[in-house]
Order: sequence, then C-alpha cells, then structure tokens
Amino acid sequence: MSLRNFFYVFLALIGLMILAVMALIRIEGLSLTDAVWLATISITTVGYGDVVPKTVSGRLVTMGLILSGVGLYTYVLSTLMVIISEGQLYDLLGEKRRKKMIGKLNNHIIVCGLGRVGSEVFDTLKREGQTFMAIEKDPARAENYRNSTIPIIIGDASQDAVLLQAGILRASTLITTLPEDAGNLFIVMTSKDLNPNIKVITRATRNEGIPRLKRGGADSIISPSTLGGKRMAMAAIKPASVAFVQTLFEQKNINYQIEELTINSSSPLANKHLKDSGLREKFGCQLLLINRTGTPIPNPNPDDMILPGDELIIFGPSDKLTDLERA
Repeated sequence: MSLRNFFYVFLALIGLMILAVMALIRIEGLSLTDAVWLATISITTVGYGDVVPKTVSGRLVTMGLILSGVGLYTYVLSTLMVIISEGQLYDLLGEKRRKKMIGKLNNHIIVCGLGRVGSEVFDTLKREGQTFMAIEKDPARAENYRNSTIPIIIGDASQDAVLLQAGILRASTLITTLPEDAGNLFIVMTSKDLNPNIKVITRATRNEGIPRLKRGGADSIISPSTLGGKRMAMAAIKPASVAFVQTLFEQKNINYQIEELTINSSSPLANKHLKDSGLREKFGCQLLLINRTGTPIPNPNPDDMILPGDELIIFGPSDKLTDLERA
C-alpha cells in the first residue's frame, strides 16, 4: 500500500473539511466551533442532531460533504489501520530516525552487503565500537537487523543516490562484500568517483578479478577463499601460533591486543628514537612494525626514529594501549 497515496487522500479530506467549514460559517452563520462540529459529525455519519443546517444552501453543502467526504474518510481510516497493523508506520518513523542518525555520522565506515562476509564485518565493527552504517539491497536480509542500533539503508550500493544518502562524502572507509567481483568493482569505481579520498576495501571472489579491482581504485583487496586456505594450512603447520592470533582478534575478554596508531606532528612520540619513546617502559607495549609511506619496517631497532606520518603497529595490554592512544 502506497503511503504517498494515503498522504494525498488525507490532504484532500482536510481540504474538503476546510471548504465545508468556511461555507457553513458563511451560509449558516455558525461559529467556528459549531461549523467544525457539524462538518465532523456529518463526514463521520454520527449525526447527533444538536447542530443542524437551517437553510437550503446549508443543507446542500452538508449533503455534498457527506457524499464526497464519507468515502475519503473511510479510505483514510481503513488505510491507517492497515498501515499500523502491517508495521508501515513503524518503518516510516524508523526511516526518519535512520536518516537523522546517518546525517550525524562523520569519518564513518560504510559496509556494502550483509551476506555471509558482510555480516561478519558488521558484527566485528559493532563489537569494536566503530562508527559505521550498512547498505543492503535485499529487504528480507536487512530485516534481520531491524532492531539493531546501526543505521541500515535498503538499496543498491552501486547507485550514486544511495551512497550519497549513506554519507559517502563524509565517510573515511567503504567496505564492499558482494559475492560478485563485477558488483564490487562497480561500487569501488562509483565510491572513488564520488569521494576520491575515501579508503575502499573490497572482497575478491576470483584471483583474476584482483587486478581489475586494483585498477578500479580499491585500496585493499581481500580474498576470503585465499585467506581461508592459508589459515587452514598454517593451522596444521603452526597450530599454537594460529590459535594465539585468532584469540587476539576474536575474543573480547583477552587483555592483549594489536593496535594501529598514526603519529602526527604534535604527538609526543614524533621525532624520537624508539629507545627514548617509552613505549615499553611507560606503557608495556611492543612496537612490531613501522609503516612509513607504504614501506614496512618490521621489528624496528632501538635507534630507529619515529617520524610524523608513521603508522605504528603495536602489541600490548588493552588498557595500556588505551592510555597510549590518549597520550
């Protein structure tokens, strides 16, 4: 049932009531209250009889109101009951709430697709307390997240209007998890066209699709099948190491984590040697890698300098990492 049609009929009913009230005031000389009362009891077919038209013209106006208005009133009332019973009113209010939430998002993550891979991305981002929203084309699949506090748009993520509604101009990252490489490629190209500075992470189903996704502008390409195969092989060869890494990334109550920190010019770590940074002494953390302009520096030496713009990969206790981020 179309909410737009209901809105138009409701406006027509209100307009008819206004015209009838104005006519009754002019013809019958009624007060505003009596005219509204007469129009209301006439259009609802209640007809108490305490206020009645006394002139022929007034009766003709009332007859016209009854003949034309009862149908509109019945349609509006029945449609309203159907909307409430089918949950369309809840969806309408929920849609307004989602638009308001999305309008407040900034530097957020957009997740495109809530299939098997997308649902894992969704759950992980929510568990990590990240600011994000999702786009899902299938209404039935999106219904599974109806009670979630995360805003979800039902639509095609390859369309400009949908991405703009998701706030892509203000977003920092887009993750597309569609099962088809062609669909992911189109979303990558569209998102980069709308926001060239956004970081795009995409899923690759086939290895031959990876070069195309790179040329399309993807910043990071993940192949679940390749990663899964390597992880299974490593689990057979080095089970303890794989179990340890899996524990770090999948368990919430583990006290140790791996964190990424980007150093800016005002950071107290900027332009300091690693041995003078206090990472280990003050925070009990271990610097695993420095990513400098795309060049990784693994297992840095104590004399290595930490520069503005460096991305540090740090391992340590969760509470100490939080303190380090604040510092």
